[in-house]
Amino acid sequence: MENQAGKLIEILTHTKRPLVSAVAAALLLAGCGPLISFGDDGPADDVYSLEYGAVNANTSDMATIIYVEEPLMSDGLGGINVAVALENRKRTNLQGVRWSANSTDLIRDYFVRAIGSVSGTRLLGQGAIDVQAGCRLGVKVWAFEFVPGTSASDDRVDIEVEFILIRYNDNRLIGQPTFSASPQVALSDGENIIDAFHTGMASISDDAGKWLAPLAGECALAGSDG
Repeated sequence: MENQAGKLIEILTHTKRPLVSAVAAALLLAGCGPLISFGDDGPADDVYSLEYGAVNANTSDMATIIYVEEPLMSDGLGGINVAVALENRKRTNLQGVRWSANSTDLIRDYFVRAIGSVSGTRLLGQGAIDVQAGCRLGVKVWAFEFVPGTSASDDRVDIEVEFILIRYNDNRLIGQPTFSASPQVALSDGENIIDAFHTGMASISDDAGKWLAPLAGECALAGSDG
């Protein structure tokens, strides 16, 4: 136990990568039994949002309406923690950093605005389940995680999302593509890691919007002017 504590002190005092070192420290102490709090949990977490800044300028009241379902998150990726993928299929969470809300809600809201803007299609999410729509867009998130490399220059964020477009009136499967992005992380701190998540989400939204645009006519409601 003393040897492990000595290693932990060395990691925390000499590393130049504080977030990754905190992950390593948590794994190191896992074999020492439960961590005990003595009333001081350290500084508060940095809380980050996931927002698409542009306005849906390309959509109109007459645009095709598509309902975006709540994303299905693979491998425990949902929640407010920022997931970290380690070697040998191990997983943990980024210390000192968290999302401002459940990641499923943030991802859905981002896609509603971003894909709608790129495709020129009106996408509706939470709160719009009773609105008549021509199609529903299922979202399966296969990867949404920070991946530390062997050195800081190898750090990246992996995002992989599958979309399933189904027409309501006949349950026809119109399309089922998967898009992915793996932007590099400029510096291994919370702000730069979250910036990489934004870069990846923007890339996937752009790809998904360009895929959806020519398919929007398949989702027109009966009697719509299109």
